[in-house]
Amino acid sequence: MTPEGMGTIRTDWGQMACRDAGGAGPAVLLLHGTGCDSSDWAAVLRELPPGVRAVTMDFRGHGRSSIPAAAFELPDLADDVLRLIRELGPARVLLVGHSLGGMVAMEAARRCPAVAGLVLLEGWTRLSAAGAFDGDRFYGTLPRAAVDRIQRKSEQTRRRFPPALWDHFWHSLERFDGCDYLRTARIPIIEVYGDMGRTDRTEALLGVPDNPCIEWIWIPGAGHYLPHESPRQVARACSRGIEKTVYPGD
Repeated sequence: MTPEGMGTIRTDWGQMACRDAGGAGPAVLLLHGTGCDSSDWAAVLRELPPGVRAVTMDFRGHGRSSIPAAAFELPDLADDVLRLIRELGPARVLLVGHSLGGMVAMEAARRCPAVAGLVLLEGWTRLSAAGAFDGDRFYGTLPRAAVDRIQRKSEQTRRRFPPALWDHFWHSLERFDGCDYLRTARIPIIEVYGDMGRTDRTEALLGVPDNPCIEWIWIPGAGHYLPHESPRQVARACSRGIEKTVYPGD
């Protein structure tokens, strides 16, 4: 790592980019969505409590990470998260995942006892759960310029991959089902959603099973891109996750 906390980790598929802000406080690893990268957390990072050890990473082929030559699937991204946790060495870590990042976070938590809690920002239990809302709410109320930047980066990221490689990866997302994990998990989990397009059927369609370890947070007036739309509320959800993992008896 450089003094600024920017660095890469050499893997068998290339260089994995990451950023470790350091600090002696609780470790929080933030996982971005499809077509995004570490920079999408910038506004959230500014709102986190002082002392939090905030870590971000770029998934394969995203941001500053290498483009893999071989086919990969969602569990491979979870492998990368576990590799980073081992490299950083925290005894306990809170995973915060947006969209794809939430799906990866569930898969990583299923396999790693160091994951002490999850904050899932529209981290779909199944990919089909994205249809649980009514209307065009994907970008919420973000201004057109912000939407253009998100769409442009997403398209540029996708074009980095050979089509067959991307299709193989996407099919693995379509097969993902986090229901069994969420039903049996015994760590604190916070499910965070924007309430734009919410109906009386939304919660059922999201497919989140009943579990006393799961807490729900609805962000008023927000759509899918919560780290951009509502960074302060996302940071508060992270703080809630920290409270529940560091002080689990409270």
